[in-house]
Amino acid sequence: MSLSLFPVRKVFGKPGTALLSLLFLSVAAFGQTPSCTANSNAALIHQDGLAERVGDIVLTCTGGTAGSSVSATLFIALNTNITNRVDANGPPQGIAVTANTGTAAATGSAPTFTSASTLSVSQVNYTVPAGAIPATITITGIRAAVASLSNGSAPSVVSATVQGVGVRLLTTTPVVVAISAPGLLQSSLNNGVPCNGSPLPATLDFSGFAATSISSAVRVTEASATAFSLKKAGDDSGARLLISVTGYGSGARAFVPDAIVGNSGTTPTSAGAFGVGAAAGTYTPGTGQMLLIRVNGADANGAGGTLAFGRPALTTTFAQVSELSLSGGSGVAVYEVVDSNPESLDSAQVPVFASVSQTNCPSTLTPAIIATLAPVSGVSIATSADPIPRFVRTPPVSDCKQLNDCGASYLPALTVDTTPIILTGSAAGNKQSAFFRVGNTGAGMLNFSSVVTFQSGSGWLTVSPAAGVNNTSVQVIADPLNLSPGTYKASVTVNAGNYGTAVVPVTFTVGAQGVTISNIGNAASFRYGTVVPGSYAVLYGANLLGRNVSVTFNGLPATVIYDSAGQINLIVPAALGGQLGAAVVATVDGVPGNTFKVNLAANAPGIFNPGIINVKDGTINSSDHPAARGDYISVYLTGLTAPVAGAITVNIGSQTGVIPSFAGVHPVFPALDQVNILVPASLPLTPNPVQLQVCAPGVDGQPSCSNAVNLYIR
Repeated sequence: MSLSLFPVRKVFGKPGTALLSLLFLSVAAFGQTPSCTANSNAALIHQDGLAERVGDIVLTCTGGTAGSSVSATLFIALNTNITNRVDANGPPQGIAVTANTGTAAATGSAPTFTSASTLSVSQVNYTVPAGAIPATITITGIRAAVASLSNGSAPSVVSATVQGVGVRLLTTTPVVVAISAPGLLQSSLNNGVPCNGSPLPATLDFSGFAATSISSAVRVTEASATAFSLKKAGDDSGARLLISVTGYGSGARAFVPDAIVGNSGTTPTSAGAFGVGAAAGTYTPGTGQMLLIRVNGADANGAGGTLAFGRPALTTTFAQVSELSLSGGSGVAVYEVVDSNPESLDSAQVPVFASVSQTNCPSTLTPAIIATLAPVSGVSIATSADPIPRFVRTPPVSDCKQLNDCGASYLPALTVDTTPIILTGSAAGNKQSAFFRVGNTGAGMLNFSSVVTFQSGSGWLTVSPAAGVNNTSVQVIADPLNLSPGTYKASVTVNAGNYGTAVVPVTFTVGAQGVTISNIGNAASFRYGTVVPGSYAVLYGANLLGRNVSVTFNGLPATVIYDSAGQINLIVPAALGGQLGAAVVATVDGVPGNTFKVNLAANAPGIFNPGIINVKDGTINSSDHPAARGDYISVYLTGLTAPVAGAITVNIGSQTGVIPSFAGVHPVFPALDQVNILVPASLPLTPNPVQLQVCAPGVDGQPSCSNAVNLYIR
């Protein structure tokens, strides 16, 4: 007889004469000890689950004297915690142990824990059958914290080791009882908060919101066919989806449908996202269509509450929506899977309708919508009250590969100017900087972050902004203050999550003080980083003064108007029109300086200050020469495309969007623009002066507005 002593120690203490006598009596009383092999029908379970039901463990036992009684004690050890719910005294619930000989069955005693991952079951009794009929012992209903085994996206294996007293296990090799698979894939199509707001429809139903209000959506897709599981025996609920909505700001309202019909439905739910037309969703029962119903009263983790209504028995089109409870622009919606097809990979769209007031442009709000399997939990041990099922919060993984639409035009798409940035500076000299463009060539909002990695040196490179949305100019700033002469390398990684990454190499050569460009901007507004072809620009740096000074943009010569040791005023070459950026080089007495990257725009207006002329008497506007309400004034600026394209508007105090009588290039002076505007007669006299801005069409349909200057009125 062969028997492991480890579990015997756990139950009986140190082996000795009494134990040997017990084993002898067991053999004498019951005859030859049966031999058993362990197997399992391994279950496919959620990779991020914490209370997943594993496959049944089946012991097939042969041997022993026919007609004799067998009484066994079994020890089942998993490679992760067992997480069945426990009763008030601690034993796990929902686990059944049965013995079957083909003619009779008996149940063992209730299982008990010997550790967080090991069960003990005593008094598993059966009568040895006659002939070659085997006896089977089946253990069902064990739940496990598979998420504790997860290693990134690789599948995890839950295994069980079975040992026994009263039966002999032929092998102690662990038995695979479950294999995990990713549960949830998703893509978000976020349309953000428009500057002009999003109205509340007259009728608060799906069709009213779909026709009137801005919406965003999260698309959820099964990574495996059983991910959207229905409620099973012993479960508190079916699999749930926790839809987290953040970033809508105070005062916003958000609404979601009460039911979501998946892609297999008679008509899938959609608010018009992901290339699917708007439809409230029609569900036909009994056909394996995926249906999610919103849960009322669930907590912030998706636990508890009740379904908003029961699963319909007839074909139903869902029109009802409900408002989310938002705090600071954030809230959650919880849905439960009440129908699905375990033979197919289901997908569904969950739209979120927003009602928000008009906001300033560009909007600083960055809403986000993320889905996760729920209830969300961090409890990976057996307890008496935690929900079953439950899941760890898992970072979203894109479903576009599963649905074969990663390049679709309705998804965000990251684009980055990855041209290597080469900066030069001098030891203990000025900071050097350049810009690269991050863009979204797809739909919706693309959120990105930028992180610096140093290949040599450390701390000398920073980026601004470190995070952004959609089309943004990112500035890289190299500081040679603490660097010795030499060449330093780093890289900026732009990460847009599911929508891609890109790397911009940066090389910084530090040497003796030389010709250096440190910044370029609009010569009127002194805003840096972007200039307009054909406009006045100012260039700052060091050692810029000489007998022969020139500046080139992508090799095209600029018109130098003024130069000094630290500043050059120039006209940007008009031939750059249509390009997104330029490499700028200043050459002094035949010695070229560093290459400085600057963004190019069709419009980036800047008003000269002073630069407002009272047309009536030709004087410069001031407190001594105020402009009369109802009279025309001229505003002189630079940074409009030539010829002027698109609507030019002027903001004067509380009056916005005022249309000028003339906006265009000055007839005499190159690179100078002029806007003639009638000061509104209704403009209040207080405050005085008022602020005046000129706005022109910019990227993505958003206006590009100038610096604000004082306008004195009377």
